Amino acid sequence: MIKSVKKMKRFIGLFAAMAFICGHTFAQNHIARIDSLVTAWYNNHDLSGNILVAIHGKIIYKRSLGYANTAERILNNDSSTFQIASVSKTFTAVAILQLKEKGKLKLDDPVNKYLPDFPYGDITIRHLLSHTSGLTDFQIFEGPHRADTGKIFSNADIIPAIKADKQAILFKPGEKWSYSNPGFGLLALIVEKVSGMPFQDYMAKYVFKPAGMQHAYIATALLHVPDKNRTRNYDYLQYEPSRLKQVDSMPNYKIPHFILRGTMGNGNIITTAEDMLHFDRALYTSKLVKSETLQEAFIPYKLNNGSYDISGWNPKVKVIFGLGWEILADTSKGKIVFHNGGSPGAVTTFWRNITRDETVIILDNEMHREVRSAGIDILRLLDGEDVIPQKRSLAQVYAIALFKKGPDYAAARYNELKDDTAHFYMSEDALNDLGLHLLYDGHCTEALEALKLNTILYPASWNVYDSFGEALALAGKKEEAIAMYQKSVKMNGGNDGGKQALKRLMSQ
Repeated sequence: MIKSVKKMKRFIGLFAAMAFICGHTFAQNHIARIDSLVTAWYNNHDLSGNILVAIHGKIIYKRSLGYANTAERILNNDSSTFQIASVSKTFTAVAILQLKEKGKLKLDDPVNKYLPDFPYGDITIRHLLSHTSGLTDFQIFEGPHRADTGKIFSNADIIPAIKADKQAILFKPGEKWSYSNPGFGLLALIVEKVSGMPFQDYMAKYVFKPAGMQHAYIATALLHVPDKNRTRNYDYLQYEPSRLKQVDSMPNYKIPHFILRGTMGNGNIITTAEDMLHFDRALYTSKLVKSETLQEAFIPYKLNNGSYDISGWNPKVKVIFGLGWEILADTSKGKIVFHNGGSPGAVTTFWRNITRDETVIILDNEMHREVRSAGIDILRLLDGEDVIPQKRSLAQVYAIALFKKGPDYAAARYNELKDDTAHFYMSEDALNDLGLHLLYDGHCTEALEALKLNTILYPASWNVYDSFGEALALAGKKEEAIAMYQKSVKMNGGNDGGKQALKRLMSQ
């Protein structure tokens, strides 16, 4: 009997030791695979910034890559603070849920109950949170911007811009899904109205501080906050990825994005990767809102017809929107909620498998657009799965070849790879963006080639002729530019910019 007990104890001890060893090896394998993937991203110019991975709140992997400040040769580190862009919307949603929990507002209240000047009485707070209000995006500011190109727009300008824009509403509230930054600016205004506090002060007192986010704050072009750890924001030259440009020197075609640099609620929170983990933990522990209140944000929003809008923004995943959060349609690995962010020189992603308590945070300060899908790749590795290979942009491959070796080599390279759809994809917007990059960086000959190719590949798009016309005009090819602008305006009567450009050319 005694011998049996001793044998059993030895067996249990041996089993525990083996379990520890296996678990440790399993974790080490995960970390090694994550590090290998992160290294590959960095070497391929797909990542620069800070990455953090945690399980049950314990950091299992973190790494800093690239420069916080290239001019001063300062590397990113644990203390680096980043612009988190639209990941800020998850914080705005928390603020609204806090006020709802306190009985100070209801999600189905009309927006104009709190903002009387808002002209659409059928749009509710819930519509704003779920991007189903029908409000357009930053385009509402393009008219006012043309009237005053030096103006930096703030939240106070949102309602006047909406009222002045005849195309501010795209559809009836709840009918469809359409991303709207101004909608979250309106939510920030509601927080201010209900709380009686400036939005940045409310967030500091009721969100950042209780979450333990010691380095988080809101900063805009109109609200400067000194921060020696703040990263500079860069955009790499897609036709020459090893070169970086600080975003404050970006060309005019980026103006629509800069329009939002003075607003709050939609973006402009600055913080660290570890502070984001503190936010993550605060959501689990009800430090900010009760669990049952937060769960409402993670319920996919039903449209008026009872269906869900499942977006295909990335071929790797299908996404449904909740209240300030994106939600994976596939729940086979647990309930996964997340949000991506992008602003000039910054791309961020914040993924949470709330079933398994796994967290992935990536803060990038070099505008690597593929970061938006990196979170799901890390979660797959944590599940012991393989990463789905990311298709490369054929537009970028073409532009690099064009810049390095000329149009004939680039055309041959394009024709060589165009049928390899398993590894490459071509996008009208990407090629247009690259063409304009080349144009405004002074590479007019290369820009004309890229934008001309876009008209051949996408002949049904009015925008490709508009961009090609712009390049032709700058190249001094007036007759050809007029022909392209005329075609663009004929295809899209609402192309006011094209009409103005055409008028200028015809009067010369």
